[in-house]
Amino acid sequence: MRLFVAVSPDETVNVAIDAAVAGLDGASWRPVARERRHVTLRFHADADPEVVAVDLQRALDGRPAVPSLHCRGAGTFGTALWLGVHPDDGAAWERLLLAVGADPAGHVAHLTVARGRGPVPDVLREHHGPPWRPDAVVLVASGTPYRVLGRF
Repeated sequence: MRLFVAVSPDETVNVAIDAAVAGLDGASWRPVARERRHVTLRFHADADPEVVAVDLQRALDGRPAVPSLHCRGAGTFGTALWLGVHPDDGAAWERLLLAVGADPAGHVAHLTVARGRGPVPDVLREHHGPPWRPDAVVLVASGTPYRVLGRF
């Protein structure tokens, strides 16, 4: 099963993103629905969800909370328009990535906010979002809709 491990923005961040992408409708970019917004920590192309859940529980049990994050700047990967995600405590973020089995050196923390093609809109390039502290790390089954399989 295709899985990913992620953290999700809170309501305050979603409101700020909604405002930033409001003018994208009908342009070359189509906003991503709130329920699909997340920051991927690790992707599992083909994995047993029970095994991954047990590994996550073991790796994250007793760990400190996820550090505060904020969105700043924007970019594209193919058809994805994203906001950059920046931790307030880089060392804590790196430890979290290592705990879930990700490579911090190759990780680009981002939150996809639209799909399409074209240049990065100025409103997103200049976006500075509010801080948030994710309340959980989630294990999610890819697909439409996403299915949360566990919260850690």
